[in-house]
Amino acid sequence: MTGAGLLFRLFLRRDRVLLPGWIGLITLLVIGTAVQYAGLFPTAELQRAFLTEVTGNAALSAFTGQAHGSGLPALTGWKISDIAYALTSLMAILITVRHTRAEEESGRAELLGAGVLGRHAVLAAALALTWTAALGAGLLIAVGLLVLGFALVNAVAFGIAVAAPGLVFGALAGLTAQLTPRARTATALAATGFGLAYLLRFLADGSGVLWLRWLSPTGWSHLLQPTGDPRWAVLLLPLTTTALLTALAANLVSRRDHGAGVLATRTGPAVAAPGLSSAFGLAWRLHRGQLLGWTAGFAVAGAATAAVAKGMPEIAGRGGPAIREFFRRYAAGPEAGIADTYLWLIMLSLGGVAALYPMLVTLRLRAEETDGRAELTLSTTVGRTRWALSHLAFALLGTASMLLSGGLTAATVHTLSTSDGAQFGRVLLGALVQVPAAWTIGAVAVLAFGFLPRAAAAISWTVWLLTNLVGEQLGPVLGVDYWLANQIVPFHHIPKVLSGGEFATIPLLALTAVTLLLAGTGLFGLRRRDLG
Repeated sequence: MTGAGLLFRLFLRRDRVLLPGWIGLITLLVIGTAVQYAGLFPTAELQRAFLTEVTGNAALSAFTGQAHGSGLPALTGWKISDIAYALTSLMAILITVRHTRAEEESGRAELLGAGVLGRHAVLAAALALTWTAALGAGLLIAVGLLVLGFALVNAVAFGIAVAAPGLVFGALAGLTAQLTPRARTATALAATGFGLAYLLRFLADGSGVLWLRWLSPTGWSHLLQPTGDPRWAVLLLPLTTTALLTALAANLVSRRDHGAGVLATRTGPAVAAPGLSSAFGLAWRLHRGQLLGWTAGFAVAGAATAAVAKGMPEIAGRGGPAIREFFRRYAAGPEAGIADTYLWLIMLSLGGVAALYPMLVTLRLRAEETDGRAELTLSTTVGRTRWALSHLAFALLGTASMLLSGGLTAATVHTLSTSDGAQFGRVLLGALVQVPAAWTIGAVAVLAFGFLPRAAAAISWTVWLLTNLVGEQLGPVLGVDYWLANQIVPFHHIPKVLSGGEFATIPLLALTAVTLLLAGTGLFGLRRRDLG
């Protein structure tokens, strides 16, 4: 542990912009939602009527979790808690891997280790920073909710519930960082764990099989019931899990070689395959593992989430204002039912996640550049444009293949559950229309890579987060109307083919044209700037 304190201060300095951004975003969403709902439902009677309307609705609960308690705390928790838990988990994974495996892969950890530095110092400092960020967000949320008039027990419980997933997934990322020599793989493994946890919680609340929440770290925060009568004993689960994962990670640090992972790295063949003689073949070798993993994950997610659709109860007369607003936002025609609208929400969610893939492929280009491998490739007959296009081809085709796999499994499951063959084409089309919108997010990353390469990662992640949060969450919190805020979201402009809308090619062609324009401009910038 020698030197852990110095490393903690170093990591804190490196993240002096990133950490306040994460903590501020999570805090703003929670406190802003509380303020927003206090204005929308100023009386106890209005709050009670709204909670009665949304409680027990499977379509809404699948995305938000169960509502607990009463009044403004219950409304705030129902609306924003699951998003806050997810953002804390994502923050923890990225920060931990950034300061453990990424430091080791780049060689900086070895340089620091040449001084007076204990073997466990890097892991300890990284986890300390991650947990400080998670607990800091929880503390600010608790203080903010107290100022807004929440009961002390609910404000404190809400803050703890937000921080708890950060502790667990920070420790999980610390463990995955010991398993593999690559930071991207460590992040992917930890993110897979988060994805499974989210899927279990989603299925639990969407299907009514609530015991599944006990298998999910984010589900544990819901089981704490921070806005109702808190169940403090539930905290034993995240605390015990965090301790076990941390102990296992520390044990692996003691046993493995520096720069290596616990999982054995396969040695390559003595002679390169003929396909690696081309830029496209090399790009396929670099991206194939991630692409196949994402495609399989989308297939599982599509099948699992679509299986719940048939059981969605119909709502006669569209119910109260919450249900009417739900249909107004996501249904294009009055004939759309709750199952169809739920399926459309599922496809939008898959599209939002799929937009991560072209962004990550573009950032891999940046990693190739900073690690010096791009310079080696470009020292051959391969030019910059050809090198970049060889990677971007997988960004485009990979995004389409992932949404195709998710659409195929969702369409198959829904068709079998409804015994209606006409559903297959509708659901599959609902997945495929997401592709141009997801491409647009990736094209922004290409533009940033071409002109502002050092800020490409920050710009890409910011755009992706805004795309998924600005219309539904962040816009209303900042006082911007949902319909106005969503104008900058590509997914808002695609035809709602599953919820009463007619298929139209013009929006899809327009998004494709924007993609080509942004990506082409980014490639122009790449051709003109210096490498590195």
